[in-house]
Amino acid sequence: SIEDAKELYGFEGWGHGFFGVNKEGETTVRLESDGDFAEVSLMKIIRGLMKKNKNFHLPALFRFPDLLYARIKELNETFREEIRNQGYKGRYRGVYPVKVNQQQQVVKEVCEYGRKYHHGMEVGSKPELLAALAFMHDREALLICNGYKDADFIDLALHAKKLGLNIVIVLEMPPELEMVLERSKALGIDPVLGLRIKLSTKGSGHWADSAGDRSPFGLNFSQTIHVIDQLKAANKLKCLKMLHYHQGSQIPKVSTVRLAAQEASRVYANLVKEGAPMGLLNLGGGLAVDYSGRKMPDENSMNYSLREYSADIVEAVQKIMDDADIPHPDLVTESGRAVVAYYSVLAFDILDV
Repeated sequence: SIEDAKELYGFEGWGHGFFGVNKEGETTVRLESDGDFAEVSLMKIIRGLMKKNKNFHLPALFRFPDLLYARIKELNETFREEIRNQGYKGRYRGVYPVKVNQQQQVVKEVCEYGRKYHHGMEVGSKPELLAALAFMHDREALLICNGYKDADFIDLALHAKKLGLNIVIVLEMPPELEMVLERSKALGIDPVLGLRIKLSTKGSGHWADSAGDRSPFGLNFSQTIHVIDQLKAANKLKCLKMLHYHQGSQIPKVSTVRLAAQEASRVYANLVKEGAPMGLLNLGGGLAVDYSGRKMPDENSMNYSLREYSADIVEAVQKIMDDADIPHPDLVTESGRAVVAYYSVLAFDILDV
């Protein structure tokens, strides 16, 4: 029966309301147009393409922009509601990491659909920065520069800042500061800087090793102190606006998210007390996708909802800031997988049963 099919393939668990089964037993995708919703059969789309083009054959990759917009909307609206409900004084600033999917269509549509929420971009290389600059023209949205930085990458970021874009250059290794200050002086453009730190809080899930104090990415606490001293000596501490960390992709446990937010908030509060203006707390990526629909803390699932994720982050950061008497920072997350995972569907022939 149809109910047997729904249960066997677990649509309700992983489909997030986007995918289901119609009365003909065909997989459907839920699309929206001008406020109206329709359950569209994937088989109907495929049959239509075969009828229109005799040379069409599977496999084929379908992209549904409605689902991309729905996820950007859900992410931003959920955080906004939690911020309002808990009386948090900062804003939510979402960004999309280009490395998740660098295809032109994806980057372009994230920029278009995200503009309503000033949803920004995160890049980790010069080619990714060029791709983001081609489509991102929202001066309120953040454009965060991570990854390896040579002089050309830094120059490009500084020129983009001069054009009015909201560029943040994140320092991940101690030698980067000297190069940024050198190029900044040569071009006469003050940078907006961020620091990526290694937290002692361990990650969870398949990418757990990319987080914690043994992570290959980011500054440890002694390096962070050294960078602060260098900024003070150069009279550039005023440029430090962001603290950033990353606990890994596809984090299955919400407790990991909360503990990391608490630790980072304490570091942020101390940076403010050192005299840095700050204003942005970047919690990195990690928002999981429930691939299996099991609602369990394993690599293919997650034990929390988007509502619980946002509520825990807002509550954890707010308490630390209030205890330290520090103004609430704007909250930034770099959710890529969670934004685009539902957006594309690979359809292929069944070869055997």
